[in-house]
Amino acid sequence: PHKIETACGHMAGLNLLPVSTTMAPQKTLRQVKARHFPSNLEVSGYEIHHGRTSGDNLTVIIRTENEVSGVSTEDGHIWGTYLHGIFDADPFRRWFIDRLRVRAGKSPAGRILTTYNLEQAFDKIADAVRESLNIDEIYRMMKI
Repeated sequence: PHKIETACGHMAGLNLLPVSTTMAPQKTLRQVKARHFPSNLEVSGYEIHHGRTSGDNLTVIIRTENEVSGVSTEDGHIWGTYLHGIFDADPFRRWFIDRLRVRAGKSPAGRILTTYNLEQAFDKIADAVRESLNIDEIYRMMKI
């Protein structure tokens, strides 16, 4: 109704979850700690959204302030959250991937195989760029 991020006043969603979202004028920006109920694991990340969601749902993620931060279908196959960065938590990501493996008929790994480390990933990218490009030539072209 406030025409946030669109000129359209109303738009149908995908109807994958039994919820309704209204875009509010105030944007929510906050760091959140929460618990994912099916795994009983702590997750964290940022909520960045204009949406205010309500409806019949199954709570799947709840913030430490006891506010719902994620909902799912009854079978848990479809779920949604405003929490950006939820898969950064290594134990939760492993749990999630193992559930997908089981559904695909594979055995779960049951242990963390890789860790989330942005600094290490950025360093690898920077090394690849340095090895692949003539940085001095680029600086010369930029007159730096």
